[in-house]
Amino acid sequence: MPDASVIGDAGAAMRWLKAQPQSNGKVGITGPCSGGRHAVLVASSVPGFDAVVDLWGGGVVAAPDQLNEKRPVAVIDLTPRLNAPILGLFGNDDTGPSPAQVNQHEEALKAAGKTYQFHRYDGAGHGFFYYHAPNYRQQQAMDGWDKLLAWFTQHLA
Repeated sequence: MPDASVIGDAGAAMRWLKAQPQSNGKVGITGPCSGGRHAVLVASSVPGFDAVVDLWGGGVVAAPDQLNEKRPVAVIDLTPRLNAPILGLFGNDDTGPSPAQVNQHEEALKAAGKTYQFHRYDGAGHGFFYYHAPNYRQQQAMDGWDKLLAWFTQHLA
């Protein structure tokens, strides 16, 4: 099961990082697109992460017909188990996750009493950080990077 190996590998990486002599004992996790889904999945499955950044994570919200052997769970259903504060950066022109899915994710975080910040960008779609692609949006990307770095500085320092 791919999700199980992602969870196991990320958990092992976190424990390895924390065991390094130069570590302050804090570890964050982030990812774009499916990596954003994986970051939220892992932080909801493995205790010990100190911060999460979801960059337009597609598939966090999934309908039952989208679940299968490779993706057996809708990550949003794991929200009560989320173990770290989460920052989410999303483009309002994205379709995966759509603004409605981002709203659904935000409502689940509120209902579970989780610490989070979601930022949404007009004029940006999926992957607006990707400077080498047509979907790059410099202004939104620069603001997003500032927010990502501030989030990790706040929670990992």
